[in-house]
Amino acid sequence: MIEIAPGDPGSAEPYRSLLPVVELLLAHGNRYVPGREGFIEDPHGGAACELELPLDFDLLAAEVTFPDTVDARPEGDGILDLETWCLISGPGERASRIVMPKRLD
Repeated sequence: MIEIAPGDPGSAEPYRSLLPVVELLLAHGNRYVPGREGFIEDPHGGAACELELPLDFDLLAAEVTFPDTVDARPEGDGILDLETWCLISGPGERASRIVMPKRLD
């Protein structure tokens, strides 16, 4: 089992604790969204790592233990460290963030 430690918001790399999760997903066939390799830091805080395929939560349940500060649920297709605001996102998580403009017809 891979034991994920709580993230450190004061670290120069606050996403470091989530790197083993990304490495596991990549080793099992997922891949970065082209042009967005690794964690991309947001100037307002946090960072995001965008993967092309849905996150394999069956694999994660079998291989990874998350601390209480990490929200890792299949419904959202994302893994969010609530302490550091660092996110691993699959396409379903990104789709849920899209806000469609109101129709004016």
